[in-house]
Amino acid sequence: MRLHALLVICLAGLSAANAIAAPEAEVGASTNELWKRRGGGGGGGRGGGSSGGGRSGGSSGSGRGSSSPPTRGQPGFAGSGAPRAYGGGSSYGGGGSTPYKAGSRTPVAGIAGIFAVGALLAFWPGVWLYGAHMYHYNNPYHFRNETTDRDEDLPVICACDPYNPCGCEENNSTEYVRSLIGSGRYDELNQSLVTVADVNGTKTLLINGTLPNGTEPPVPAEDGAGQGLRAMVEALGYWPMVAAIVSAVFVV
Repeated sequence: MRLHALLVICLAGLSAANAIAAPEAEVGASTNELWKRRGGGGGGGRGGGSSGGGRSGGSSGSGRGSSSPPTRGQPGFAGSGAPRAYGGGSSYGGGGSTPYKAGSRTPVAGIAGIFAVGALLAFWPGVWLYGAHMYHYNNPYHFRNETTDRDEDLPVICACDPYNPCGCEENNSTEYVRSLIGSGRYDELNQSLVTVADVNGTKTLLINGTLPNGTEPPVPAEDGAGQGLRAMVEALGYWPMVAAIVSAVFVV
């Protein structure tokens, strides 16, 4: 009877430990399968170029490359494609922190994308070969213009290539706006990412929120408390086995 009870406890402990480890394995497997269906990682945009990675930008090819699939199930994974290089590492150039399909509503503010092509994009410097999904932000961006030595508030339009992930999101964080606009001097702006133009008679801030194909956000690493809890549960899952073996020896 005692042996039977210990065996029941042993099986329960092992089930608990496996329940902790299973989700991570499932996430890694399902994501790798998704990655295979996508065909690998990263090329850039087809028209307006890509943004979000430091001070780089400009147009790039539409090929998808042959990168090896990232291990998404592992905590601390750094993400693929463009890094979140703005706002202290929390945002892509377009202001968002999570890539999404161009044309969808922005994840946080819920702003709808409006598709425009040809003459409707004539105000935007550069060429959008396949049109663009434009996001008109609800609030202006506030910054200090060191050229005029005064504060400015400009309306914002962010746009994304229809064939690439999008990183547009209204983001009024002071840190993000400062990292995007800097001193406010026009000649110091990263023109492939952000510029200023006249839109229907209004001086407007234009942001290219296009991200390279295959861009995925980082996966946060487990904190110390989470790792400790998992280790404890796993340990509890194995001690009943040891206890059962020892008990069986004495019973026999």
